[in-house]
Amino acid sequence: MAQARPLGVSAPAWLPPRRIDAIDFWLRSRLLASAHSLREALRPSARRWQGGTHALADAPVLAQYRTPLWTDGRADEFPLVAGKVQNLRVARRAFDAIEVPAGEVLSFWRQLGRPGALRGFVQGRELRGGCVVPTLAGGLCQLSNALATVAARAGLELVERHGHTARIEQAADAAGDAVDATVFWNYVDLKVRARHAWRLEVELTSDELVLRIRARSPLAMPVTPMALRRASEEGGSNALPMARGCLSCDQTACFRHRALPAVAQQGRTAILLDAWTPEFARYLAEHLAGADRMQPAPVRLTFWRAGPAAGWHREAAADARSPWWASLRRAMWQRLWARHAGKRQGSLIDGQRWLALAFAARLKPEHTQLVIDQGLLPHLQQIGALDGRRITVLASTLPMAEIERRLDAAAQRWPDDATLRDFRADPALVLAETAALARVAMVVTPHAAVAAHLAAMAPQAETLRLDWVLPAVRAADAARDAPPLIVFAASALARKGARELAAALQGWPCRLRVLGSPSDDAQLWRGIDSVAHMHWRGDGLNGARVVVLPAHIEHAPRALLRALAAGVPVVASSACGLAGLPGVREVAAGDVEGLRAALRNACNADDNKNDESIS
Repeated sequence: MAQARPLGVSAPAWLPPRRIDAIDFWLRSRLLASAHSLREALRPSARRWQGGTHALADAPVLAQYRTPLWTDGRADEFPLVAGKVQNLRVARRAFDAIEVPAGEVLSFWRQLGRPGALRGFVQGRELRGGCVVPTLAGGLCQLSNALATVAARAGLELVERHGHTARIEQAADAAGDAVDATVFWNYVDLKVRARHAWRLEVELTSDELVLRIRARSPLAMPVTPMALRRASEEGGSNALPMARGCLSCDQTACFRHRALPAVAQQGRTAILLDAWTPEFARYLAEHLAGADRMQPAPVRLTFWRAGPAAGWHREAAADARSPWWASLRRAMWQRLWARHAGKRQGSLIDGQRWLALAFAARLKPEHTQLVIDQGLLPHLQQIGALDGRRITVLASTLPMAEIERRLDAAAQRWPDDATLRDFRADPALVLAETAALARVAMVVTPHAAVAAHLAAMAPQAETLRLDWVLPAVRAADAARDAPPLIVFAASALARKGARELAAALQGWPCRLRVLGSPSDDAQLWRGIDSVAHMHWRGDGLNGARVVVLPAHIEHAPRALLRALAAGVPVVASSACGLAGLPGVREVAAGDVEGLRAALRNACNADDNKNDESIS
């Protein structure tokens, strides 16, 4: 925001601000704001338009305007620039995806409402009396400038507009048609109107503020470059004096001067974690040891398994922030629905949402780079926490849209298996994840299938493929018994490939050991003589000829990694993400014949190896 000046009046030479002038301005501004509020209450000139409508979502783009987020201001004023970007994050939610009917007025302040700290606004940059001063909700003029410019480009009428008193150094605009439009609560407003219905879209990328106007109707009148230049020159922005920075000028005796904590120009990095994996723990320790870390609190409930999760907190930085209430709420909720088919996955998503909201509340404006667990990504996208930041995603799973596509394909092959259709995510959350992945700068994952899919889905992102970490286990006992023992490294679920495995083993004398729980279908393993279920207890690898997992969906193949570490050959679908690891034979998910051939080849190769060792 910035103090407005009457049009046509030249800006005076800069003088050190006086406290008496500030008091006078405060009194006059409060009087004008009160009078404006009374007038708008009696006879409103505009109304607030709701976002989220889609009537014009596919309409042609009439105009677009881009402006940089981080290049205005000196390096030592970075705290105020970061605050400005935070204020734009909050304000974006009020303006994005709104649709204004024909002939109606869009008022900046009526649409945004009064900016306050309780709404998430922070100290930003404001031009006042020729100085750049720290002010709550400062920096919103970048949004008003962009709105006035894109509206002028689209041929909309600027019903009300005011100019700045000065210009910020290094805030050069490459486009010569930029329109200057300042705002100050609530009487210095920006109002826009058109003869046709139109839609406003506001986006914050990692380094730009982007505004677009869509409409199906033609422009009210053709907008020429001359008209745009005339609109931009009315505010006199090109002839304005240069503003002085409150944090960088030499007037330390000025009553407005205040010292802010020094922050590096590049900002800070925050790591937002959910689940522990040794691959991601190694990556963070090697590359991001000094970053601010946020992770779940170590809540202990009986259904939690001891092991790596506890190690996560020992390895974490001592000053890691852990939201205890969100962690406890999530743990209790997941325990409640852990054994309910179709609701367990929904409870996991609920817990991720609560954790994401708790983390977002702890982010600071100077957090310009985020390293995020993939499960938190769509929730942070929905609340706008990713806006204006560089995103690195720790990708452990396929996107929800791809998971559902693969489950739907498997359901067509096995239509009688309800477990393939027991849960689908909220479509809005699926779209949010897709939008978030389209803006990430880097993808980090050990999973080959996830890396390949995201590389195609998000070509703008750099992909870093991590090495899988094999656990330290003793070698499994040599398997020489006949018939061979085949170990299924999962519970007997259709998404894990149980039905394909049952079909592949028909007519083959073998023994089957299921490491997890049995299927609800008592006829699943019909035709197989010996079937045992371990319920994830004991050592299921002893005597195994081969470990198999022909899954349609598998993001954490820990049982397969344990088998490889123990020296047991593995047959797995490409969905398990182990491509390139020695000892793994890959098959396509759903390929029964290919699975049968791979299992027999693995058993025969093991027999030949045992014969060679005996001789």
